Amino acid sequence: MVECKRVVVIGAGISGLVTAKVLREDGFDVHVLEQEPEIGGVWTPSRTYPGLRTNNSRDTYAFADHPYDPGADMFPTAAQVREYLASYAARFELNPVIRLSTRVTEVARHESGFTVTGIGPDGPIELACDFVVVCTGTYSEPELPDIAGRERFAGTVLHSSEATDPALFAGRRVIVVGAGKSALDCAAWAAAHARDCTLVFRTPHWMAPRWFPGRIPADQVLLGRIAELFMPYHRRNRVERFLHGRGRALPRIFWRTVELVLRTLLRMPSILVPEQRLPRGLENAGFTSEFYPMARAGRIRLRRTTIESFGPDEVRLADGDRLAADIVLFATGWRQTLPFLAADLASELFRDNGFRLYRHILPPAEPRLGFIGYASSTACQLTSEVSAHWLSQVFAAELKLPTVDEMDAEIARVGAWLAEEFPARARGFYVGPHLIHHIDDLLTDMEVPTRRTRNALTEYLGDFTPARYADLAAQRRARAAAR
Repeated sequence: MVECKRVVVIGAGISGLVTAKVLREDGFDVHVLEQEPEIGGVWTPSRTYPGLRTNNSRDTYAFADHPYDPGADMFPTAAQVREYLASYAARFELNPVIRLSTRVTEVARHESGFTVTGIGPDGPIELACDFVVVCTGTYSEPELPDIAGRERFAGTVLHSSEATDPALFAGRRVIVVGAGKSALDCAAWAAAHARDCTLVFRTPHWMAPRWFPGRIPADQVLLGRIAELFMPYHRRNRVERFLHGRGRALPRIFWRTVELVLRTLLRMPSILVPEQRLPRGLENAGFTSEFYPMARAGRIRLRRTTIESFGPDEVRLADGDRLAADIVLFATGWRQTLPFLAADLASELFRDNGFRLYRHILPPAEPRLGFIGYASSTACQLTSEVSAHWLSQVFAAELKLPTVDEMDAEIARVGAWLAEEFPARARGFYVGPHLIHHIDDLLTDMEVPTRRTRNALTEYLGDFTPARYADLAAQRRARAAAR
């Protein structure tokens, strides 16, 4: 346990809630500031489009010590995720430390800590604290392309995160722009309710069905140590050095088989089959099942091109065609901004248009400031939870960090690898399918076991769920007591 020091956590989404829980249980005085009127982050009603479900099944999209209610869908809806997060906050008594509808305007550093200022329901606030944890996530501001003639368009232009009204598409001519999971989800919803729907996209991405034959959740097959062996990580064990060296034919066979399975199960139309060969492009992959049957049936028209300009009631495509439209919905990603950081802190974080964080958590020169949720992965709630344990040990001075120069060198090395491995996520906040590799790095730093089951067979072939890490806090404390 630590001397009771104050931590301000910014954000009450998945990362903010689990960070608050871990830090409170480790003895910190925690205050959470959330700008929305309710907890949930990207899962709040103001940010979820109709039909949204989790990519992961409920068994893997959970915190280590808090399973979903058995009555939830296997792939929970946005409403069920909100219920789950509310039950987590209630069970671990987080609600009293959360200030809702409170927007942070500045985080400023001083010699003994930080001053966090903001605007709450009752006016300005100011909190002095020893530590700050930013949990605002990598989905900060909607990214909308600048297309000529938009001001002339008489219809509605919006980002996928703004399409929250189920009745929005009724009877309308809808164009959805993009080819990621959000685009396919929105197109499927529009096709079921709109007058007509067209998907306009430049590059198709690999997708997986939610279910494999036998009603097996797909993530339970694709998530685990076996699959990660076939993806080249920036640090490799002996088996991985063989697989990505002399044995490189084996990963190639594995991924060609995965491609065949995905194409077959989804019955992908040829226009939607990616040219990029797996594991390349995994940063854009997702799980969806509703879209492909509608596309095959012609209920979603597919146009592989771009929008060149808007007209009063239409869009002009780069290939010269014109499409009548009432709604143009862009599922085109996000910009990551942190406008509340004082200039000196922002300079610690951003460099060369990327995030400069050791272990995707810590600016090397400012170990009192942490970032949780910036190791975006195929199980974000789990990477956030383990990252929160790691950061708590840093704040409690129970984890020995490398020197600033050594951390900078590691950030540069990992950043170069990320830019090569995941070019679409080159800003440095993504570990993607390398979930377990990344967690192993954190556990090694914390000097707790990376193997979470009784033997190698179950470690590699058993179901991989967050419950494997339910005893992490106890292991950390036992290790600290033994020092």
